[in-house]
Amino acid sequence: MNKPTLSRFGAACGAVFAIVLTVAAGNGSDDFSGPRAVAGIAAITLALPFIAYLYSVLRQAEGADGWLAHTALAAGITGIVLKLGSGAPELAVHKAHLVAGTPLSTAVSAIGDGATVLSLYPLAVFCAATAIVAFRDRALPRWLGAGAAVTAAALAVNGAFLGTDSVPGLLLFLLWTLFASVYLLSRTWRRAARATQAQTQTQAEARAAAST
Repeated sequence: MNKPTLSRFGAACGAVFAIVLTVAAGNGSDDFSGPRAVAGIAAITLALPFIAYLYSVLRQAEGADGWLAHTALAAGITGIVLKLGSGAPELAVHKAHLVAGTPLSTAVSAIGDGATVLSLYPLAVFCAATAIVAFRDRALPRWLGAGAAVTAAALAVNGAFLGTDSVPGLLLFLLWTLFASVYLLSRTWRRAARATQAQTQTQAEARAAAST
């Protein structure tokens, strides 16, 4: 794949991650489902290419001497890996046929809940670093920068409650990721169109110069 196609893939992964994970999670009280679990794992994995692509955008805006883009990359990967690992206990309960409500089943499920809570803090750092670069270096529009700042605060506050009965911070993160993905994807198309237009104009000027 050429570079524009790879850029579009990386940008689009964020939207797929946000939409599929939301659908797979349901209302949070549904019984375990194999297809939903696979969809959730695949969706979370797709967040990694999106974070990597966003890192390239932040690094380009910040410059080689900056460190916030690197912080965003490291924190984003850490948060996603922790969230990915939070599904392992649920899979273990299902494969071991543990009866729901027993002390062992409750303890194993609590490990997954704990991993989800832990993932909120690095994701908050990811959003905070992204917001700073967006405002300072104009890497993203101000509305996306403001959204990242609000999401960072929501994730940090949500993580302080140490519970997963309600995770509005994570839902806000998914919403912000969806908006950021759509914006970055549209930007790749606009840049490709401008590059094609510039190339066509250059070729026309070259032909005009050759004919004189």
